[in-house]
Amino acid sequence: MNVSPTVRGHNNVRRRCDVDCCLELRVLTTLHLLRHLHRTSFQSFAAVNAGILADTGGTCVPEFDCSRERWDAVGPGCVFDSAGTNPQWGACIASFKQSLIASTCIASMLATLCMGIFARMPMALAPAMGVNAYFTYTIVGYMGTGLISYQAALAAAFVEGCIFILISASGLRSLMVELIPKSLMYATAAGIGSFLAFIGLQGSQGLGVIGYDGATLVALAGCPPEEQGSSYMMREVDSYWLNFCFSAWQFQDTNDTLTSYTDQYALNYFTSVLNLTSPFNPSLVCSQYIFGSSSPVPLVQYGLPAPSAAYGCMGHSMQSLTMWLGIFGGAIMVLLMARGVPAAILWGILFTTFISWIPYPNKTTYFGDQSTLPGGADRYSYFLKGATVPNVGKSGGVLNFNALSHGNTWLALISFLYLDFMDATSTMYTLAGLVAEKVPGFRNEKGEWPRQIMTMCCDGFAIIIGSTLGTSPLTVFAESTVGVKEGGRTGVVALVVAFGFGISMFLSPIFSSIPPYATGPAIIFVGALMMEHAAHVEWNDINKAVPAFLTILLMPLTYSIAYGIIGGMCATLLLWLCNMIIDFVLATVYKNMTMRQVYLDSFSHLYRAFGKEQVLVDELPGYVSPHTLSGQKAAVEFEITAAVKPENMMKSEEADLK
Repeated sequence: MNVSPTVRGHNNVRRRCDVDCCLELRVLTTLHLLRHLHRTSFQSFAAVNAGILADTGGTCVPEFDCSRERWDAVGPGCVFDSAGTNPQWGACIASFKQSLIASTCIASMLATLCMGIFARMPMALAPAMGVNAYFTYTIVGYMGTGLISYQAALAAAFVEGCIFILISASGLRSLMVELIPKSLMYATAAGIGSFLAFIGLQGSQGLGVIGYDGATLVALAGCPPEEQGSSYMMREVDSYWLNFCFSAWQFQDTNDTLTSYTDQYALNYFTSVLNLTSPFNPSLVCSQYIFGSSSPVPLVQYGLPAPSAAYGCMGHSMQSLTMWLGIFGGAIMVLLMARGVPAAILWGILFTTFISWIPYPNKTTYFGDQSTLPGGADRYSYFLKGATVPNVGKSGGVLNFNALSHGNTWLALISFLYLDFMDATSTMYTLAGLVAEKVPGFRNEKGEWPRQIMTMCCDGFAIIIGSTLGTSPLTVFAESTVGVKEGGRTGVVALVVAFGFGISMFLSPIFSSIPPYATGPAIIFVGALMMEHAAHVEWNDINKAVPAFLTILLMPLTYSIAYGIIGGMCATLLLWLCNMIIDFVLATVYKNMTMRQVYLDSFSHLYRAFGKEQVLVDELPGYVSPHTLSGQKAAVEFEITAAVKPENMMKSEEADLK
């Protein structure tokens, strides 16, 4: 295929991009705003992100925001109450979620404006899906049961953004890309996709297709509310004393009725530890010594603990009408995207949402007393407001920098750095490569592009803005590829997306009323799309395949992105170390390689990262540069594509490049 001559140098690339700026503005404003930008579904994404972060409990304080009766009954355990059981706590969480929607829109708008104005790249920024789940369920924990508080996690994210700007401005960030195995980067993206799909299949933030099971951990769910059962986590000692004391009270046991066979543990405790002698009443002893204020038994909990957010089905699985409505909406997304219909994800969400907004007698409604999810009446009254002035009072400016003196905060900071570094950097390089396909010469031989440092600095600025407003770290949105594939080459794409975020922040009553069974299929679908990264893993190389597989597998099974990454990194380091030792032994025994050659082969990735690849070419026999292999692979793929593409499509692409 004949194409126009390669544009030489970044100055020529800049002039070429600027020539089409007016054309892009006109096309993007009319076409992309209606088609491709809606395809990213950033309006519904704000509700999804806010729903995930709201599970942290945020700035709600149990002692003051729980109802007095529930606080007196279960203490801090009131945070696990449903909105129906504890309306005051539910109202606080709802208010926090509404604040997060505004924070998400404002932070995304400012960050994307920075990318469009200063970096002039077609990239949109928003809170990273996957990172927000890690922020919520691993670092802060469900309702604040994790390592650090919500305020401390925001402070860690703020410092992370500052570090990102420093390493980006110094060029260190580009250098670090070469040190991370590419297969592990691709596996991380695919693992996050599987983790998102696992979240979308559950009930709290998704369809409710799967639930817990006491024997198999997970099982089919999707049952009506009256068939749902919560799990209660307790220690063995708690369950023993609950059963024993309840039985003693129910049957009015005496010490004579206790047997050494069934009640040996209690008998030994009463006689040996408490030094009780006959006669005594076991139920009174339980009240005084087991659950009383003078209990010598440590931490025996009175009554059942707080129920879990996840549920299992006692029967009638797969009979929930809201679940089937969500599944049908997900099927619409898949079918429309398969047919090439623009805004496929958005149309699926809108279909499910509009059906759920129909009030009684609709059994799938999200509003009113007929809703199967608690709080339907409050949601409907807030929805009727239609529009509101953005308010970030519940989430903005609550960073706790004093927490930086604790080790867990720095652990969270390092985790955020690693996750965001891989996520954002890999997405940036991918998008720059797509632009280079449209603009020859856009990237040089090292893969660098114009204003690369400013592009990466905007990413750090986005994290700082997001943490200040109360949301998890922002990153370059992978869905930016949609605009680039359709011809976007400059920051005009980012400016139009920022305009959409600006509108969304005033419509939070509408977007916060999107039900989880409408956004759940979207989360699953995004997870499915992210699995395409697994195709880039070199599965024929066992040294790369095993760490990649562990990374993908451990993320959903441990419900932690960090544990998946740690598992993959540990496997990579272990295999690398074992192979290096074996190579040294073989070189010593068989003299097939010199020690210098074994050393160069083992640390070849470091030589490439620091620009010393010529040493490998000169001293390592049979060495072939990965860049050469990538070029050969790209050439083969191009020849295959040219052979199968219709002639009119090839001519169209040729005209675009010219």
